[in-house]
Amino acid sequence: MTSALLTSGLFGQAYGDAEIARAYSALSVLGRMLDVERAWTAALTATDAVAAEDGAAARAALARFDPVRFEPDTDRDGVPVPSLVAALRAGLAPGPAAAIHSGLTSQDVIDTALVLVSLEVLDLLATRTGRVLAALADLTRRHGDAALMARTRMQAARPATAALRLGAWERGLRAQHDRRAAVRSELAQVQIGGAVGLRDAPEGRAEAAAAHAAAALGLRAGPVWHTDRAPFVAFGHWLTLLCGALGKLGQDVALMAQQGVDEIALAGGGGSSAMPHKRNPVRAEALVALARHVAGLQGTLAQAMLHEQERSGAAWALEWLTLPVMAECTGAALTHAEALLGQITRVGRSGERDHRSG
Repeated sequence: MTSALLTSGLFGQAYGDAEIARAYSALSVLGRMLDVERAWTAALTATDAVAAEDGAAARAALARFDPVRFEPDTDRDGVPVPSLVAALRAGLAPGPAAAIHSGLTSQDVIDTALVLVSLEVLDLLATRTGRVLAALADLTRRHGDAALMARTRMQAARPATAALRLGAWERGLRAQHDRRAAVRSELAQVQIGGAVGLRDAPEGRAEAAAAHAAAALGLRAGPVWHTDRAPFVAFGHWLTLLCGALGKLGQDVALMAQQGVDEIALAGGGGSSAMPHKRNPVRAEALVALARHVAGLQGTLAQAMLHEQERSGAAWALEWLTLPVMAECTGAALTHAEALLGQITRVGRSGERDHRSG
């Protein structure tokens, strides 16, 4: 998370996710940037754009590079790639130096690195979503027949069973779990466009080199998307929908746990400094807060679509400011949801079963 207040430990781990934060950390992203540079050097060599001996010397330089000791001059350049390329080429003869990064631009390296990180995060979130769905299925088996008042517009409507509400939670999450393959497919494309997006270097070999690098990275080489930010915006949209489904679950639990409604029982709960009798549904509240935060950030992320001309520095930076936070919030929400479902000891009114179940 970008907020020092929430990462200081004062508010615990309620709004952060250490595993996803590590995935978007400087060292992790730098590692993926190096993967892109290695794949491109190999592609230049394989397509005879550089001499074999120059490519071998460049790969050796890439192999011995120590990312831990790298200090980018991003405050000057706005991005870390110029100083990274300078460090990778340091001490090399012109031939091997030309086998590193030639034909790429900073955006190619950063975008492709963030694609690789985001695909890793997508898979992490999908695994967690599967666990939440399994917990929901178990909850439905145990409590689905319990009597529950269906409510519309927060007013009592008709008698039903807990399966009605649990099923709504499951459908929302299942829909996003099933959409992950389509989101992954849209996101899993290499960004290789060169200086202005023409993909024209090395001359006569650019398309073949792009395809070779994409295959090495496990991506596809589609059209250049320097100014088409749809892949990252689509990933953010998926995060918003997934976190929103979790927020709906949390909102329902918080309402069901109200004194006087008493349609759910939770083991544990948060205490109050002023009212010792209270047991606040803390995890349910966190789900609502995280869903609202991610929904707000999606509006900001969507503005990255407004890339002026052939490249934007401002719109591009919006992705770095928003997407990692959205992913971390969604990870935190999944962790809360799994724990919250494990806390539920009763759904429906105490001692009541659906009259239809006998």
